[in-house]
Amino acid sequence: MLEILFLLLPVAAAYGWYMGRRSIRQSQHQKQNKLSRDYFTGLNFLLSNESDKAVDLFITMLDVDDETIDTHLSLGSLFRKRGEVDRSIRIHQNLIARPSLTTEQRDIAMMELGKDYMAAGFYDRAEEIFTNLVSQDEHSEEAETQLISIYQITKEWQNAIDTTKRLSRKRQQCLKPITAHFYCQLSDEATTEELKVKKLLQAVKLDPQCGRAWLSLSKIYLDSGKQSECKQSLYALLDGDIELFADGLSVAKQVYRDSQDESGYQQLLLKAIEAGAGVSVVIALAELKIAQQDIESAETLVLDNLYRHPTMKGFQHLMQAHIKQAEDGQAKQSLTMLGKLVEQQIKYRPSYRCHACGFPSHGLYWHCPSCKQWGSIKRIKGLDGE
Repeated sequence: MLEILFLLLPVAAAYGWYMGRRSIRQSQHQKQNKLSRDYFTGLNFLLSNESDKAVDLFITMLDVDDETIDTHLSLGSLFRKRGEVDRSIRIHQNLIARPSLTTEQRDIAMMELGKDYMAAGFYDRAEEIFTNLVSQDEHSEEAETQLISIYQITKEWQNAIDTTKRLSRKRQQCLKPITAHFYCQLSDEATTEELKVKKLLQAVKLDPQCGRAWLSLSKIYLDSGKQSECKQSLYALLDGDIELFADGLSVAKQVYRDSQDESGYQQLLLKAIEAGAGVSVVIALAELKIAQQDIESAETLVLDNLYRHPTMKGFQHLMQAHIKQAEDGQAKQSLTMLGKLVEQQIKYRPSYRCHACGFPSHGLYWHCPSCKQWGSIKRIKGLDGE
């Protein structure tokens, strides 16, 4: 009998081990089933627009399993994109409060919380978070990019420039056109001509293609009587950003008139037309030729441009020329009426459009009100534009 008991001991041990393993598997399976049920319940709350219940459930689940952290980060991001920033903040704050998080996980949660604060308009809190994250190599560049976004919103241009300088050389190179606009903003806020010019020169040193800076410099030099510097700025504008040259026509006309340099003005316009400055420059040259009593050459210039690049502005100018030459009668009245209709059409159509998002405008904005891109709004090309 005793021998039989000894023989049964290994069997009993094996059976106990098997039952223990089975119990653990059942416990894990039940736990997974509960998590699955809870997640489906949470998703149902989301789909039913019961976001508060969903947030409470997901936060409760967070205490159950560390493997759900990535899911909660995604949910927080989803709430933020939906505009439910308060719920996103709750999720990310609860994540950060967990003592079991690794440093990497906590930094990611902090980054998301900073974005939540930005979306909510708490820029001081967001700035504090991103400033702390700058010291972390894995997140420094993203944190600095977010800081630049904050400084643009709060109009702290010098802080934005200083932050840009801390970025990698490759990233700085990409942001040069934007940083040049920051210098232009500082110039606009400056109270003295000397400081305005200094900031604009810093802008063109950083980005020689910054048309805004060259255009602003030409206006400042014109007002201060520095004709030579004004002309140099206009040529730099022509080489740097030909699409902005039409916005500098009034400056060009004035500075060359003041210096009694009609041939220099004509040479500048011809060079701009060759570079594709648009119909406004063609009309300016045609008006100059009319003033020189070269009416036939002016009409030929506008006609040639209309054949190659049909525009309402060119058509209107040509009609005005024919109205002046027409004899009194029904034909002149009809031309005059048609000219007024075309003028109204041009007046009510936008003159500018953002190249990035298509935002239309009657005036020039350096910072697109729609997509927030810098320097993306230009004069419209085509039939309704240049």
